[in-house]
Amino acid sequence: MSSSTSANPSAWAGLDGDDRLAFGAAAALIRSAGAATARIDQILRPFGLTFARYEVLLLLSWTRSGSMALGRMRDRLLIHQAAVTNLVDRLERDGLVRRVPHAKDRRTTLAEITSLGRKVVVPATRGIATRLRLGVSDAQAEEMIELVQRLRRSAGEID
Repeated sequence: MSSSTSANPSAWAGLDGDDRLAFGAAAALIRSAGAATARIDQILRPFGLTFARYEVLLLLSWTRSGSMALGRMRDRLLIHQAAVTNLVDRLERDGLVRRVPHAKDRRTTLAEITSLGRKVVVPATRGIATRLRLGVSDAQAEEMIELVQRLRRSAGEID
């Protein structure tokens, strides 16, 4: 949605007060997520990562085993299976992940973070934490986290 669309009164035609607020909140969330993702991409560029590739590494680094089935990864990242395959292909080519067979299900392939992947994800995370400035106070950041978690719960993404 372009800024001209959100400012265009015709885009709001037929919306009552509650609908206008919901639409305005959704538009603001989408635009701010895009802006934050673009800034994160800039921070991650020196690590040879995009936000999407970083998400895969971070997800794998959070698991006990350092691995996850590609189908489960798709569900966790909320992306198409072809996108997961493409991301894992690129990360594997760079030596950051490897594909391994599932120990109990021969039909399932796991993506596993490598030691190099772990060596990249830690400073990349630190870079985001220290360089991404959202222009909000700590209290506002906590409130933002709470609001976004409420949205994710209402969408059924988290319990």
